[in-house]
Amino acid sequence: MSVNSVDSKLSALLTAVEALRASASSTTAPAIERFSADLAAARFHLKRDVSKHEPIILAVLGGTGTGKSTLVNRLLDAEQHPLTASSFRRTFTAGPVAIVHESNRLPERWLGIDHVAIDPAQIPARGRTDALSIIPNNHDLTRSLTLIDTPDLDGDQLAHHAQADRVFRWADAVLFLVTPEKYQMTELLPYYRLAKRYELPALFVMNKVEEQAVVDDYGKQIEAPPFAIPRDDASYTASADANLDVLKTRLTALMVSPSDTRQFGLKNRTIDLLDRLRDQILAPLTQDRKAIDQIIASLRAMETPSRQIDVSPMMSQLRRRLQQRSVLYLMGPTRVLDRVRQVPGLLARLPRTTWDWIRTGQVNLGDDETLPPELKNGKAGAPDFHSVLADQMRIVQARIEDAIVASPQSRTWMAQPGRGGLDDALIDPNEAGNIASDELNLLKEWLNKKWNATPRDTAVLSRLIKHLPGGEKLTRWSEAAPYLLAAVVATHHAFFGPVDLMVIGGWSLATYLTERLSNEVASRTRETNRAINRRFEQLAHQQINRAVEWLNSRAPTNRSLDELKAIADRISETLE
Repeated sequence: MSVNSVDSKLSALLTAVEALRASASSTTAPAIERFSADLAAARFHLKRDVSKHEPIILAVLGGTGTGKSTLVNRLLDAEQHPLTASSFRRTFTAGPVAIVHESNRLPERWLGIDHVAIDPAQIPARGRTDALSIIPNNHDLTRSLTLIDTPDLDGDQLAHHAQADRVFRWADAVLFLVTPEKYQMTELLPYYRLAKRYELPALFVMNKVEEQAVVDDYGKQIEAPPFAIPRDDASYTASADANLDVLKTRLTALMVSPSDTRQFGLKNRTIDLLDRLRDQILAPLTQDRKAIDQIIASLRAMETPSRQIDVSPMMSQLRRRLQQRSVLYLMGPTRVLDRVRQVPGLLARLPRTTWDWIRTGQVNLGDDETLPPELKNGKAGAPDFHSVLADQMRIVQARIEDAIVASPQSRTWMAQPGRGGLDDALIDPNEAGNIASDELNLLKEWLNKKWNATPRDTAVLSRLIKHLPGGEKLTRWSEAAPYLLAAVVATHHAFFGPVDLMVIGGWSLATYLTERLSNEVASRTRETNRAINRRFEQLAHQQINRAVEWLNSRAPTNRSLDELKAIADRISETLE
């Protein structure tokens, strides 16, 4: 196994994994963080030159109340002036503390976090959660050994376990410390196995011992002879080959594993990392990517035109609602033929809603279930096209949210810390409402322009309208009233009786004017309808694109996942 070859591949793997961090879910991100730290530790061991006889880095691991800090002080003969703080309080050590000889230095960025020198005034030290605390020392033991005091493996704070685990991954050797009450703690068992698998020199110490039987039982469990340290007030005395003095001697002579054995341990360490990569990172991210691709496909399907209509499926409801409420659609031939009323005294066919406007100045919206509560069972003013389109945009957004929330992984996507949620990707529905306002303002400007451009024609129509029942109300309601009337009369073949037309003033003139003007108005109306539909479709398309962009940010691309798999496979081939 070539060190340089493996290290270069591990470096590429670390870069690829770090690139996934920005798009990882709240459940995968911790796995990526831990993997990156452990991968950095593996590279440290791979490049560590043991031939330089640098001090061995020894991690002291144990559970709450086992006396780790106390043991470190006793090993360095610092009981009267302790270096690391100890207390009857459980989980007292807050972070890793390194005892380094004054003539030695820890490797730069060892442990992958900042190193902070402890001021003598701050000794004894409890450690910090965000850095490695370093205490200089001139004891003979620290010339060949750097001791790392760690937080509890079984404490009530998960951060403490993570810090102790990280120290274990970076250490050259490990000292496991237990007590008669703690030697069967389940948290230590995995580390016993890993120390053996990674070929780490390991020492086992039972502290606060009162009888030999429990020491013997512990030795059977670990299949190795443990050292024993009696409780201060106990009558028990450890055997001559397993007491504290022998432990100090053993630590002084501690050496890293031979090259071949150490290389075997590094291989196992790398294999375990690759297995974790596939199980804890690649597998869930691949599932997220598949789920996201399915949701994106369903969102894109919303934009697929239907065969029988000229707008997308999302536009069909908008089209129906506009047909029900819009004066523009009321002039359309289908709607007018469905809803016409005979005007008393004159054969002019007008849509029901328009006729209500002429007769009463109001529109009775009845019991339409699609209307908001404030418009039900009552009379309202002019149709609010702005609200109609804004509501339709909310419907589009609700369908997008429904498609996303339906996925089991959506909760993890929504809960990603420090990143924008789906709400940040939603367009303000009022932007859709502004489409109607903009287009209707343009239509109004056109109508005003046409009205003022043909004063003779409009004057005749104005006089014509005044003779119609309700015509004056229609004129007050809209400056474009003559055009609205002309569109209804001519386009839908309404006609005047010859006697009434003679009274009003000229059959041929009325027919000519209404046909010409109604064609212009009908054409401009259709153009406005098309513009509203087109702009709404564009806005809905933009909304879908923003939702798709948000979804794509929740998981890496298939390409990046495939590249990561390929790097892992190449490393596996190198290790074979």
